[in-house]
Amino acid sequence: MSNELFETLTSNIHFNVTEMGRKTWTQNWMVPENLITIVGLKNGKKPVFYYGLTENYRTNFVLKKGTSENGNKYINARVYFRFCKDTIVEKEKYVVANGFNGLLLGIKIGKTEFINTFKSMLLEEYRRGDAHTIEVLERMKDRNVFESVEESAQYIADRDYNWLIGRLKYKGKLFNYSGQGYWLLPLKTQMELTKGFIEEECDLTIDLENTEVFENYLIYVDTVNSVVRYNGERLCTSGYSLAEELKKHSDENTCPWCGEKLRLIKTKKGEFLGCSSYPKCLYRRFLNKK
Repeated sequence: MSNELFETLTSNIHFNVTEMGRKTWTQNWMVPENLITIVGLKNGKKPVFYYGLTENYRTNFVLKKGTSENGNKYINARVYFRFCKDTIVEKEKYVVANGFNGLLLGIKIGKTEFINTFKSMLLEEYRRGDAHTIEVLERMKDRNVFESVEESAQYIADRDYNWLIGRLKYKGKLFNYSGQGYWLLPLKTQMELTKGFIEEECDLTIDLENTEVFENYLIYVDTVNSVVRYNGERLCTSGYSLAEELKKHSDENTCPWCGEKLRLIKTKKGEFLGCSSYPKCLYRRFLNKK
């Protein structure tokens, strides 16, 4: 992960990123693994910032099952990034002791891993006879005119990925970006634990469903579009209209999941707008019966 992150950052002329080690640092101490310095921004208005980075997290994929008020069973795909608090404390001590501005927690969000993992989890639950999963996938298959429960499972994974990624892009005001790639998030903001982290006894958790932490991202590296976005002003909204930005990126004829065009599909059960990249993308929007 670090090599890819370093290569992407250094390929962008705005950044000079140096991995700290005995050859590049004069002090005689052991440098914690994956600690780096962010050495500035070309033509930047801010002074040079120095941050430590840690990425020793565990990714937890969870199927959250429940029943809605109208009695229908549902399944939501959720992902959590869990950092060991003991490791964070040791890294933070190092950062503070040597005059850094703070510690960044680095995570990588990838669409392929998310979709494939949750699709496999749903189908495994279905094959082992879980009644809740069977009911949800069968109802999804019938309601969306799918050919198989495999498509139902992929649809749920696609749906929840796009819902989650949309939330964090909204919080980070990064509408033109994929949301995939590296997010470097500050452990502390104004000396307080950054809002949005879930603090547990042993872990510090980033929950994509609670995206408040992404308001304070320091660096976002879009690995899909090979773009580095630096949040030096911490989302200064002067002259920025959120409503105008949302309107600019909405199009009734474009698939909100993948950006391809929608096309009209007619079936015995009715008409709907489906993604033209089917079966790669399973997005569909059913039309008003009137």
